[in-house]
Amino acid sequence: MTPITVTQTNAGRAVIAVDNFLNPFNIGVAAEEISGSTTGSVQYSFDDPMDAGYVAASATWFDAPNLSNLNATASGAFTIPCKAICMYLAGTGVWTLTIVQAGTR
Repeated sequence: MTPITVTQTNAGRAVIAVDNFLNPFNIGVAAEEISGSTTGSVQYSFDDPMDAGYVAASATWFDAPNLSNLNATASGAFTIPCKAICMYLAGTGVWTLTIVQAGTR
């Protein structure tokens, strides 16, 4: 998969839908603080952003192990299937989230 990068500016979530049908399910993630003073958290959800009526703020989100309350660039991996990954900010700042999902082209 081609890397996907989203940017979150100030409070809110930048959501990336992932393919939970790929086997094995492997996603590399990198979160990078660009500016500001807020902490960032990488989160995941089992709610499908492709469903009609999906609203990111109403989805159930879980903090990714070792990737929450970040104040500097960090990376990690997901091996348990989920439907979406996001960069979450509670304050003022700019963070990017880049993911690469393994699978066939």
